[in-house]
This record gives sequence, structure tokens and C-alpha cells, in this order.
Amino acid sequence: MSNTDWLTLSLGEVVALQRGFDLSSDRRIAGKVPVVGASGVIGWHDQPVVASGGITIGRAGAMGVVTRVREPFWPLNTTLFVTDFHGNDPDFIYYFLKNFDFTPYNSGGVQPMLNRNYIRNIPVQIPPYSAQKAIAEVLGALDDKIEANERQIATLNDFCSAWHQHITNRTNTNSATQTLTELVERGFLAVGDGYRTKQSEHGEPGLPILRVADVGHGAITPSFTHYVSNAYRGAMGSKVSQQGDVILTTKGTVGRVALIEAGQPDFVYSPQVCYFRLAENSPVSPLFMLYWFQGKEFWSQAGGLKGQTDMADYLSLRDIRTLRITVPSPADLSEFSRVCNPMQEQSEAARRENHTLTVLRDTLLPQLVTGKIRVKDAERIVEDAA
Repeated sequence: MSNTDWLTLSLGEVVALQRGFDLSSDRRIAGKVPVVGASGVIGWHDQPVVASGGITIGRAGAMGVVTRVREPFWPLNTTLFVTDFHGNDPDFIYYFLKNFDFTPYNSGGVQPMLNRNYIRNIPVQIPPYSAQKAIAEVLGALDDKIEANERQIATLNDFCSAWHQHITNRTNTNSATQTLTELVERGFLAVGDGYRTKQSEHGEPGLPILRVADVGHGAITPSFTHYVSNAYRGAMGSKVSQQGDVILTTKGTVGRVALIEAGQPDFVYSPQVCYFRLAENSPVSPLFMLYWFQGKEFWSQAGGLKGQTDMADYLSLRDIRTLRITVPSPADLSEFSRVCNPMQEQSEAARRENHTLTVLRDTLLPQLVTGKIRVKDAERIVEDAA
């Protein structure tokens, strides 16, 4: 691939930019059509206003965020959307726009804003169609593998959730439940919230702070943006992560839960993240508790507690300690572990692979769509990483 083949065009010659449409939340009717705002899919409606898939660009607010939609959808007026690619490869255009820096073209005041008539005149360099296809295939293969891994993780999670519920239903009698406080008092469980840091304590080298935004459903994706200096490690005490900790978000977005896996670096928990640390002789394993936090028994008790304030949802440590968990028999816990521990290992392996693939994709993307690396060289790098 030679950059001498690339064309210099205006953005408006590459794609047809259209502005999205109003659809207030009170006008939406429950359905399966994605409603796409500036930051991505934000809801659902019963009918599309765009009859095909396409690409959206955040116009107001989350300016420049690019989202690909593969089905009929409703783009809101906070977006610009593209369904006409003027003969260019849609997949390449998606990656090209993902890499494009719209920041210098902000025409807003207090709120970031993109003006369609302004940005359509931006000069860009685009490779021939055959090169576009080749670039999109390299990046798409990585994304396809990432998506396949995500589906596998979701399937394994659903199976273990169902198996956990099966065990719970089988042993769920009043005598088989204990409060978390009872588990703490018997020495089976340690519970705590995070470390309240002062700005003066921030610094590197230090421990990264694990915040609510870093906790997903079943796993963490640390941002590594803020650190507490190692000089204060002694003050952090038990609030430093340990392998096997089950963590729960308790403020704002309540109920995201994950397990600290082997090989992860140490973190210090933020105050909105609670940890649950089980002893080796506990009648409840970390994995069993992880799925308890996702299950009906937990939410039937916690659902009404988290919205008791007029402010953001919040689940206090005091309330959490009062919750009752079904304690399985040793035989049932062994059966659960025999079935679900290997699945958890598969999920962890898939997440590790996805981390590697994501870093590789994000490294190759800007180089490929700007012609700084040849497709053949990128293919070789991907093969070596496989």
C-alpha cells in the first residue's frame, strides 16, 4: 500500500453527515430499536427513524464519540449520523472516524458542539477502496474475536448464575440462611469500604485507586488515573485489594460486582466500593458470593434499600451487613465449585485475551487508517500475537 494512492478530500465528500432527530424519553415506546445519543446507545424505542445500520458521531455533549450501529436505529439530535458513505467502505469509515480528533473543531461554548456545516469541509486523506477493505478486515478480525470472547463470557456467566440459583433454591430454608454480620462474627468474612484519600496523599509511585467506574459486571477495567502514594500504604490497611476479594459498588451505580483475579495489581478501594473477603474455611466461597450479589436473593433484599435517600442511590455498609445469604451445604458448595470454577477460569482467560487484543487493536488502528503501517505488516503483527 502506497500513500501516493491516497486521496485528499473533504469530510463531506467522504460521508454524508446528517443531524439526528428529537425523541424525548416520555415519547419512547418500549421496543428493541436502539436510541443512540452522543455517547452511544442510551435507550430503546419501538420503531426506527433510520431504516438501516449506520454510524453516529456525538454532536453535542459527548462530542466526537463514534458509535457503530448494525441495525435500524433512532439517532438523537445530539448526534450526527452517516448512512451514505459515498462509495467508501463503511467498516473502514467507522475506524477512520474513531481515530479522528474532533476536538479542534468544537464550535460550542459551555457545552462542546460540532457544527455539521463546518466539519464537512475538513480535509482528510483516504486510501483507495481496496486498501480500505484490507484495513477494515485486519481491525475487524480483532473486534470479532473480542466480541466472540464477550459472548462466551456472558454465556458462562449466565450458566453459573443459573447454577447458583439452582443450589440456592435447593437449600433455601430459613435455617440455611445467615446474615453477613453472622458470617463476620464467626470469622468467616471481613467486610469494609474503601479508603478516603486526601488530595495531598495522591502521588506516584503508589497504589491505583479503584473507583465505581472501573467496576463492570463480573470484572474490573482499571483506569489507572489516580494513585495514593506508597508513603500512606500503612494507613490504607485492609482497604488494599487481595486476590479473591468480591467487590460491590455501593453509591451512584449500585450493584456492580466483580472478583479480584489472580495476577491483577494491588489497588486501594475508593469509598464507594465495598470489599468482601472470605476466610479459607468459610462455608461460602468468593465465587458463590459473586453470583449471590447478582442473584434474586440479594436484590430482593437490597433493591428497596438503595433508594432510601433523596440523593443518588446508596447502599450503606450497615444495611449490607443485615442481608441474609443462603449458606449451602458443604456438598452443594463443592458441586457448585466443581461446575463453576472451571468456567470462571475460562472467563478470566477470555478477559485477559481481550485486554491483549484491545491494546493491539488500539495500537494498530491509528497507524493503519493514516497509512503509517502497511496492511501486510499489521497482519504479521496480529499473527504473532495470536
